[in-house]
Amino acid sequence: MKNAFLAALFGAVLLISCAREEDNVKPSTSSDDDLIGFISTSTGVEKSKIVYDATKKHFVLNGDVLVTRQDAEDRLKASKGGRTEHWRYNYLVSNTYVTNIKVYINPAVPSAWQTATRNALTQWNNINGTKLFFSEVTSSTSANIRVITGYEAASWVARAYLPTYNGRPGTPVEINTYYNSLPSGQKLFAMVHELGHTFGLLHTDQTSGVFITGTPTTDPNSVMNSYVLNWNGFTTGDVSAVQILYPQ
Repeated sequence: MKNAFLAALFGAVLLISCAREEDNVKPSTSSDDDLIGFISTSTGVEKSKIVYDATKKHFVLNGDVLVTRQDAEDRLKASKGGRTEHWRYNYLVSNTYVTNIKVYINPAVPSAWQTATRNALTQWNNINGTKLFFSEVTSSTSANIRVITGYEAASWVARAYLPTYNGRPGTPVEINTYYNSLPSGQKLFAMVHELGHTFGLLHTDQTSGVFITGTPTTDPNSVMNSYVLNWNGFTTGDVSAVQILYPQ
């Protein structure tokens, strides 16, 4: 069952954002309105619910989803180059990475969160019928995803980036150590959820976006719901979503 205390405290607790390649920096040329319109079209979020934060140079969608301005620019530019079909799969990892997404856990991550992260990798790897696979590496330079920590007395337990416009997994995954007291089952749920974002899954309890055909229209116990539950395994819908997006 949903943890009523956490639901009341957190609301939409698991913050996500869209990533860009850090070595692919280009000057911004599109207006805020152009980018808001493009983001609205590609994500299904109403324009009125998209706000640009000029200080942090990112767009805020529905209050908790972040899209960097640079990534929006890159995606808009790519869409003008004739890759319109690709945008039906905006947040997916390419075949180059998806069969072995390398994860580095920073040693500063508390041991309980390290355990939760490793168990989360195992949970995703145990799903049959998909080419999605995670492996842990000991060097940050060889990693596709870095797991790090932050500390903020705020309503996010953990947060992660979605894949880049050119198919790389989202990085980093940040854990808010303000919530170190969460029980192990909720830590595991949070890490399974965040890893889901890194390869392109969005919240299942939102009412807009690209629907994954073949999955349930309602799935209250899905790991991709935007509130923390005790881990109780994947739902049938969770499994189907991964198998559909990354078939073996």
